[in-house]
Amino acid sequence: MKTNISLSRKSVAVAVILACLTFSQQSFAQDGKVQSNGLGLSSANGETTLNLVGRLHFDVRSFNSTFANNMTTDKDTAKYGDTYDIRRARIGIQGTFMKDVAYEIVFNAPSSDSTNLDTGFINYTLSKPLQFRVGKFKQQFNLEELTSSNNIDFIERSYVNQFAPGKKLGMMIHGAPKDGLYYGVSMFQEGTSVSSASRNTQNSARLASNLAQLTGIKDSVLHFGVAQTSGSFDVASGATGDILKLRTDARGVDGVFASTFANGSTTNINEVSRTQSGLEVAYATGPLKIQAEAVKSKYSFNNGLSGTTLNTVDGKINTQYLAVMYNITGEKWSDAYKDGAFSGTKPLANFSSSGKGNGAWQIGVRVSSYDANDWVATTATTGSKKGSTTTFGVNWILNPNARLMLNHSASKFDTAFAAGAATGDKEKVTTLRTQINF
Repeated sequence: MKTNISLSRKSVAVAVILACLTFSQQSFAQDGKVQSNGLGLSSANGETTLNLVGRLHFDVRSFNSTFANNMTTDKDTAKYGDTYDIRRARIGIQGTFMKDVAYEIVFNAPSSDSTNLDTGFINYTLSKPLQFRVGKFKQQFNLEELTSSNNIDFIERSYVNQFAPGKKLGMMIHGAPKDGLYYGVSMFQEGTSVSSASRNTQNSARLASNLAQLTGIKDSVLHFGVAQTSGSFDVASGATGDILKLRTDARGVDGVFASTFANGSTTNINEVSRTQSGLEVAYATGPLKIQAEAVKSKYSFNNGLSGTTLNTVDGKINTQYLAVMYNITGEKWSDAYKDGAFSGTKPLANFSSSGKGNGAWQIGVRVSSYDANDWVATTATTGSKKGSTTTFGVNWILNPNARLMLNHSASKFDTAFAAGAATGDKEKVTTLRTQINF
């Protein structure tokens, strides 16, 4: 029954998108035109638009870890065995009404959300410095998160990103007071379902600047950003619930560090308070980019019952990464930076089977780590309180709509820990991604 409902929702989503496209084509037929990329429609004056958008990311992962090796000699049957994965499969529409009102509705096929809604928002542009957005959208925290998955430097984001709110239901005021300066302030809820009953509200604020642009330095980026989130969220009562659970950068071992509570009361609301501060720095000149972020997170939890403290957390955890990227084919990173975030790199010459172009080639390395040595809790903690992952990557961008990525990640943890039936302290993952987006 559940599968039928899920398929029905996906069918309805596709039907709605097709209906919108058909209706819009009829509406634009008299005085409009097809967009230059052939995947949308535009009114004659260009102020009202409708575009078909989507992406497909297909991954192949090969594991070589002490967890997999200790579990069984047959890696194909191990939890951390080699896998194929449709990481993302999204389709939707976006556009504008009379230039100043923008919208986006995107559905994600592999989503665990019962609605399969990836994003759905309306953005009102009162002026460039003052815009208002409502719906489900990315909250203003973490430069990696605000860079589209179509354009991220590595196949998976770092440990830092696991503390980003991501796409949540809420409202936001944002804008660019001047070129090179961007801000965003939002209020959102933890639940991501459209019909979520969660009343846990959180806040997010971010200020980002490109000092190179502000001071008139061309062909360079000197990005500096600060961000803050605060609020609370609920965890399940009457059973074991996760307060925090980390995985490796390569989406391998799940629970490299975790903090849970047990024996919670069904009459108690297990509410966790969380405050996070983020720092972003990026320097780019020509084909070279150096990017770093750090997030300090503070968790507070107490589910005492009838005056008795059952579980408490006064937890602090720090995450950080440093990444270096280089465009071998010479593309400038300053061309991919706008309004406080990086977009996609456009090849100087798109790949052509006739040999007229080779696309863009990138190489990079990232060192990402977490430190939970200051995590104090009476609740159960598992995994290692300290770990790091080094990732080497090669990207081939055939054209703005297609690329191949190859990453090799090596993770090391301070102490060995159990993951399922296996114990280990190292993980190596090689991942190949093929993707298209439009």
